[in-house]
Amino acid sequence: MMKWIRENCLSPAEPLRQEPPLLKDRRLLFCLLSVLCWGLVAHGYGFLNCNFSHDSLNAFYATPRENQWKLENGRFIVPVYRALFRGSFALPWLVGLLALVFIGLSLYLMARMLKLRKPLLLVLAGGILTVNLSVTAQTATYIHELDCNYLALLLAVAAVYLWYFYRGWLPFLGSTALIFLSLGIYQSFFATAAVLMILLSLKELHEDADVSSVFLRGLRGIGALLLAIVGYCLFNAILCRLFHLAQPYAAAQSISILTSLPSLIAGTYSDFFQALHNRAYPDGFRFVLYAVDLLLLAELAFALAQKRKEPVRLLLMAVLLCVMPLAMDVTFVLTQGDQVHELTYYAVWMVWLIYLLVTFHPGICPVSRRWPRVVCVCLVGIILWQNVVFANTAYMKKQVAEKATYSTITRVLDRIEQREDYVYCETPVAFIGTGGGIAYPMEYGNMHRLVGLHLNDSIGVDIPFDFYNAYRAYFRYVLDYPIILCWESKWWELQSSEKVAQMPAFPHPDCIQMIDGILVVKMG
Repeated sequence: MMKWIRENCLSPAEPLRQEPPLLKDRRLLFCLLSVLCWGLVAHGYGFLNCNFSHDSLNAFYATPRENQWKLENGRFIVPVYRALFRGSFALPWLVGLLALVFIGLSLYLMARMLKLRKPLLLVLAGGILTVNLSVTAQTATYIHELDCNYLALLLAVAAVYLWYFYRGWLPFLGSTALIFLSLGIYQSFFATAAVLMILLSLKELHEDADVSSVFLRGLRGIGALLLAIVGYCLFNAILCRLFHLAQPYAAAQSISILTSLPSLIAGTYSDFFQALHNRAYPDGFRFVLYAVDLLLLAELAFALAQKRKEPVRLLLMAVLLCVMPLAMDVTFVLTQGDQVHELTYYAVWMVWLIYLLVTFHPGICPVSRRWPRVVCVCLVGIILWQNVVFANTAYMKKQVAEKATYSTITRVLDRIEQREDYVYCETPVAFIGTGGGIAYPMEYGNMHRLVGLHLNDSIGVDIPFDFYNAYRAYFRYVLDYPIILCWESKWWELQSSEKVAQMPAFPHPDCIQMIDGILVVKMG
């Protein structure tokens, strides 16, 4: 048994050999099974429970307004994908299964590019891609977009695959088109494509590939990325003009980014470090992450030292290593530090993949030394298991919030129906605020710092005007109750009304009052 582990798990990567045909490679099935197992252990709870809340409550069913919102945010491929593959409903199990298939295919393409063949490396790499805070936050709060977003990951990885293995104008345009499609679904996986290009370039430089060849291939990759961005921005602008939609990204914002670029770059490195050591993790667990940081830095320094007699190669490797954190968190620059959260940090978690690749590289970790690889497997395993526990706890918290919300709203509805001035399906109702539940339970630790998990009820949202839509969606999709909500302009008027401000909140007996012919319910 120990001999098999040494030969198949802890030994360095095998010498390079010709890759088998794409569809005849046995790693394809292995990668899919690896991701499926990780996905069921970590996210099965979320896939098998219908705990819609926050944004996913509003988007439980993709209405025309939801599709319009996608177009306004530059995600114009999403409505097409829904119509062709999934339908308008966000079905948790189907969404989760599709997402795992897309992640598994992404892992397979990465394995071919990075020459990963050892079973243990494929299992751990599958865990890194499947079990991280980005996938957990997505499943817990934004599950309606889970499969769409990881299709964007697959398209980004496929674009790098074309760039890496093929030459000529046709593969170049194909790579550009795939990045364009990925941007049209979810823009943040642009970072994953950039990081993979940098990582593959570093790998070839360390393995003594021709510097000029690597440099020219890198320029070709940069060209594909930039051309895809330009094409995406132009197409999005045309689409918004044709359908009279608000453009989310204006020229003024581009100028603003250019003028504040130095401070944004400095802020990106700081944000990258904070994202990697996320505040949502338990405090003691961060020491494991610091250990990975130190060991990875030591190994990278050793790898650079091996090339000190080749100044050009050494300089190019050093520049790429310095640029990599910026590429991982490029969303911070593009959004000027706004709306950057766990969903946009997917490329950041590739640090753990880099740690695996560097530790198992025969040119960095000699064959005679097995202890660095044992330590690497243990540390990455601890990180993955911690993420498994974190994910299941997050889904349990969501389910507790869903049950609490259901209990509260049914109690409120019972009070409404007992009032003499309420006529079923006729009297307009306005819900003001949200209860938010009790004070945050300390048993969940720092979990509230993860995007979408800081709220204690299913109706809670980050933006005040979304409360109106959240209540409408809850009564329509969860309770299946034909309540008549007041018109939206009147709801805004009541929000700032002095009479409403003086009303006590639920569960006070006077939390429900008739104001201007509208039954006002002050939840909080």
